[in-house]
Amino acid sequence: MKKIRPFMVISLIALIFVLPHLFTHKLILGADASFHYNRFYETAQQIKNHNFHYFTSIYGFQQSGRIVNAVYGPFFAYFQGLLVLISGSWFHYQILSNFLLYLIAGCSMIVLLKYAKVQDSIAIPIAVIFMSTYSIQYWAINQGFTSWGTAFFPLCLLPIVDFVVNKRFPLKKVAVSIAIMTQIHLLSTIMLILMYVPFYITFFFSQTNRGSQLIQLGKSILLYLCLTANVWASLLIVYTGNEILAPFVNKNMSEKAIDLGGSYWLRYPGIFPIILAIGVLLLILFWKKLTLFEKLLFGTSLFFLLLSTSLVPWTTLVAKGVPFVRLIQFPFRFFVPFTLLFLLLFALVSSHWHSQKWLKIISIFIVIICTGQTVQTLSSHLAQWEQTKFVSRHTYLFENQADTRKTFFNKDLATSLFAFQKTTPDYLPIYQATTANKYDRYSQDILDNETKYIKSYSKGDLTVKWKNTGTETVKLPIIVYDRTRLVRNGHTITDYQLTDIGTPIIKQHKGINKVTIHYSPPFYFYVSLVICLVAWGILFLSPIYEKYTLWRKKKELFK
Repeated sequence: MKKIRPFMVISLIALIFVLPHLFTHKLILGADASFHYNRFYETAQQIKNHNFHYFTSIYGFQQSGRIVNAVYGPFFAYFQGLLVLISGSWFHYQILSNFLLYLIAGCSMIVLLKYAKVQDSIAIPIAVIFMSTYSIQYWAINQGFTSWGTAFFPLCLLPIVDFVVNKRFPLKKVAVSIAIMTQIHLLSTIMLILMYVPFYITFFFSQTNRGSQLIQLGKSILLYLCLTANVWASLLIVYTGNEILAPFVNKNMSEKAIDLGGSYWLRYPGIFPIILAIGVLLLILFWKKLTLFEKLLFGTSLFFLLLSTSLVPWTTLVAKGVPFVRLIQFPFRFFVPFTLLFLLLFALVSSHWHSQKWLKIISIFIVIICTGQTVQTLSSHLAQWEQTKFVSRHTYLFENQADTRKTFFNKDLATSLFAFQKTTPDYLPIYQATTANKYDRYSQDILDNETKYIKSYSKGDLTVKWKNTGTETVKLPIIVYDRTRLVRNGHTITDYQLTDIGTPIIKQHKGINKVTIHYSPPFYFYVSLVICLVAWGILFLSPIYEKYTLWRKKKELFK
C-alpha cells in the first residue's frame, strides 16, 4: 500500500484538476485546438472504419488529402484518436485527455524522483508542482502539444541518474526514452537529447573502457533507429519529394521570452516563483555540499533558463536565417527542461530534511496551494466559454457562435470541425515561390470551395465528385504531393496544373465529374513500419519471456 500511495494521491489530484470541466460543463479552446483535433479525428475515424491510411488526411483537415500525422508524432496520434473514439464528444475528450495528461505527468515525476532516491514526503509535492506548471497546463489552456512530450520527460530522464549516480550506460533505457519522445513530438526529442549531453559526457570521461562505451552507444542508437524507423522513413519520403512549408517563422522570437511576453510561464502555479527563489537560496547556501549530479542538474537547468530569456538575441538569429532557431519559434519552450531539471534538483536538496516534521507540513501546504491555484486558474478560463467568439486571424466560423458551442457536445465529431475551422498550412507542398500568405491561400483554395464538392473515402483513397460548373477547368479542394495520383475512370490524370500550395487545376467533363486521389508510398516505407513494430514487439515481449524462462527453471529445480 505504501508503494502505491504516491500514485493514488496523484490520481486524486488529476481528478480534482478536471472537476471544473465536469461541474461547469464548459470547454477551453486554445489557438491550437482546431489543428490537433483535426489530427486526432483523422486517426479516430481510421480506427473506427478500419480504413487505415498512414499519410494523407481523408477524414480531417477538410478531407483535403494533406499530410500531417505522418510527420507529426504518428503513433501517438493514433493513441489520441483512440481517446477521441472512447470519449464520443470533444467535451468528453477534453476531460479525458486532460486527466490522462495530469496523471502521466504526475506519475512519471514520482517514478523519476523515486529512482533518484527521493522520499515520498518530498516526491508528492514536487510532482503536484510539476502538474501545476504551465509546461503541463499548456495543453489544458491552449492545446499546446508540447505538454504531452513534457509529461513523459521525467520517465525519459531516468538514464541521467544511471549516467552519473549509478555510473552505467542503460542501453535499452536510453533508446526507448528517446524513441518514445520521437513518436510523440520531434522538438521535445531534441530537448531531451540536449538534456542528456552533459550527463553522458560526464559519464563517458569517467570510464576507463571508453571504446566499449562507444560500442554500447552505437547499439543504443541502432535500437533507437529501429524503434523509430517509421518516423524517419515518413520524413524522408515527404521531404525529399516535396518542398514542404515549415511551421510559421516567428520573426520576433525575443518577444516570447520568459522575461518578456512569455512571463506567464512563471505564474503557473502562482507559488512557483517563490519555490524558485527558495530553491536558488538553498543552492547558494549548500553549494559545497552538493553532489556532482546535483551540480550538473544546476548547470544544465541554468543553461536552459538562459535560452528561455531574451538575453539570447533570438530575433537577430532568426533574421540571419539560422535553421534550427526557426524551428523553435518560441524561446519559452526552453523553460520546459529548466522546470523539470530544477524541480528534480530542488527535490534532491530538500531530501536532506525529509525526516523533519516542519518539512512535511510545508509539503502538505504546497500540495493544497498548488491544487487550489490550478483549479482557480482553470475555472477562470472555463468561465470565458460563453464569451468565446471563435473567430480570429485565420480562424473561421461556419455556424453561429451558440450553435458552434453546442457542436462540441455532439456525438458527431465532424460537426465541430466543420463549424470551427483554422487554416493552419503546416506541411503543405510548395510548388511556386509567392509572397501570398499561405493561411489565406489555404482558405481560398480549400475552405471556400469545400461545400461545392462531395467527398467520400474507400480503402484509403479519397474521391471527389462535382457537377460541371460551366468552365473549362476547375480547381479541386485537395492537396497534391509528389506521390499523389489523380485517377478518373481508371486512368491517371496527367494534364493538370498545380497552384502554389498544391491544389490541382484540371479539365472537367460534362455532367457529373469524379476524381479519386491515391497516395502511394514507396516499398521501403512498409519495410520501415514492419521493423518498427517488430522492434517494439520484441521489446515488450522479451521481459515476459525472460520471466517465463526463469519460472520454468525454478519449476524444474523443485521436481
